[in-house]
Amino acid sequence: MTGKTTAYAERLSALLRERGMAPARAEELVAELTAYAAEAGSPLEEEFGPAGELADQLTRREGADAVDGPGDGPDTWVWTADALQEVELLARFGGQGWEAERLDRLGRFVCRRDRQTPLRWSYRRETTGGRHREQLTARLATEGWELFGTWGPFAYFKRPEAAVTGPAAQLSAPPAPPRRRVYFAPWILVTLAAAVAVASVTVLLAGSGAGLTDGASLAGALVGLTAGGLLGAWAWRSAARRHTG
Repeated sequence: MTGKTTAYAERLSALLRERGMAPARAEELVAELTAYAAEAGSPLEEEFGPAGELADQLTRREGADAVDGPGDGPDTWVWTADALQEVELLARFGGQGWEAERLDRLGRFVCRRDRQTPLRWSYRRETTGGRHREQLTARLATEGWELFGTWGPFAYFKRPEAAVTGPAAQLSAPPAPPRRRVYFAPWILVTLAAAVAVASVTVLLAGSGAGLTDGASLAGALVGLTAGGLLGAWAWRSAARRHTG
C-alpha cells in the first residue's frame, strides 16, 4: 500500500473502533475495502469517499445486520467488466439471483440478492441514446423491462424472471457471492498499459527535446498515437455491438 492508502486505512480502522465496532471486525472490513480498491486500481478515498462518512455508513450497516440477525436482509456486491463480457456476466449473475439496482459513477454494477427468497433476473443491453432511448424504454416497459442504468452509448434493462416463469424463478440454493469484482480481458489491460506507456514516452521526449527535435516530429508522434487510440476504440465499439444483448 502507498503511504496515503495506509494512512486512510489506519484512520478508518480507528474511526470504526471509536464507533463501537469490534477491533477484529474493523480490521476485517478495512482489509476487504483495501483489497477491493487495489483490484479496481483506485485510491481508497477516491473509491469510498471521506473516511468519516464511510465509517458512519459501515457502522450503521453493521448495526442493522445485528438487529436483523444472521441470514436476514440482502447480500450486496459491486462489480465491473469490459463491454465484451458484461452481457454474458449479467446473464450468469442474474441466474444466481443478483439484481442490479443501478450503475455507480464509475460504471460498476451495484447488486443485491435477497437471502431468504432469491429470485432469478434477466438483463439486456441496448445501444441507444437521446429521444430514441426514451422511446425504447417506454416500449420495453410494456414487456416488463426496467431501465436501471446508462453508461456511454449503452442502456441497461432488467426484468425479474418471475414475470415470465412464475414461481420457477425462485432459487432454492444460490451459490455464495463471488469474490471477484473486476472482469477485464487481459488484452484490454495490455492495450491500455501500452497506450499509457506511449503517451508517457511522447511527453518525456517532447519535454527533453530528445528524439523529437521539431514540431513536425512531435505532431507526427501525436497523430500516430491518436490514430492508434481511435483504431482501438473503433475495434472495441465494433466488437461491443456484435455482443450487444
